[in-house]
Amino acid sequence: MIIKTEDFELEMSTGTDVYFASKTLGQNFKKWDDLEDNEKLRLEIIQKKVERLILESKEILSAKEITDNLNRDRRSGTERRQLSYDFHIPERRSGKDLRSRLDRRRK
Repeated sequence: MIIKTEDFELEMSTGTDVYFASKTLGQNFKKWDDLEDNEKLRLEIIQKKVERLILESKEILSAKEITDNLNRDRRSGTERRQLSYDFHIPERRSGKDLRSRLDRRRK
């Protein structure tokens, strides 16, 4: 697991070397086997906390993705597939015949 911020970096996995770096404190390497049991435990707790933060971030981003997908089919807040049939109902037409030639069916 690698955690980076602007000023700090921590790289660790259970059973491997641990690397910590800071702009002000420099770099610090330790072998997992050289750590005290309480240090190992504390680092494992940090790792579990980070995993929970990652899952929380995933939930936030997934919720945003779902919202984005729902809104993707919309333009200016209106549903694009919404059809108003009012203009196609014969009773609502103007009554004026817009055809330019005679109806071939009428003779």
